[in-house]
Amino acid sequence: MLYFPFTQTVQGNTVLASNEPTFINGVCERASKSQVCGGPILIIHFVYMGLNARGENNLRYLEVVFDFGTSRKLRLWRSEAESLAATIGEDIFQQKIFFISVHSEVTRGDLFAGKEGDGSDVVVRPEEFMNYLFSGGLQPLVSGATIFMLSCGPLVASSESICSLKKALLEYAISFLQW
Repeated sequence: MLYFPFTQTVQGNTVLASNEPTFINGVCERASKSQVCGGPILIIHFVYMGLNARGENNLRYLEVVFDFGTSRKLRLWRSEAESLAATIGEDIFQQKIFFISVHSEVTRGDLFAGKEGDGSDVVVRPEEFMNYLFSGGLQPLVSGATIFMLSCGPLVASSESICSLKKALLEYAISFLQW
């Protein structure tokens, strides 16, 4: 049975969030053969600075707070991202899981990037957001990763936002995205 998750109706047409169908084969399906991942696993939780979200060896958990709401903050973020990428290393982890906690703007579904100097929120298109977030050497880490977007509903409710996000996903060769 084919199942297309994350659809919406736009002007009477169904718009898919993903061009790849999800196959559901049964309510309780078990694998006849399984393998435990023996390689190291990386989990990074990117947390928008305005949210309250706190939380060795083969499992490394990093929580990275971001704010690239101004040009100066974006330069600082890129430098921090470069250091982070150098610390993590590109080829160490066989499995990479990223969590991105961020607000989305209510009318257009754009994502919050940070704060202006006066404290006002800065929002950017999802593709631009991903380019900023995964700058400074983090881009190679994203390839083949599983990403969980912990965001508000307008991100997927807006066809422009979801298309912008899909464009970024194709660029970064992300294995799986769940929101």
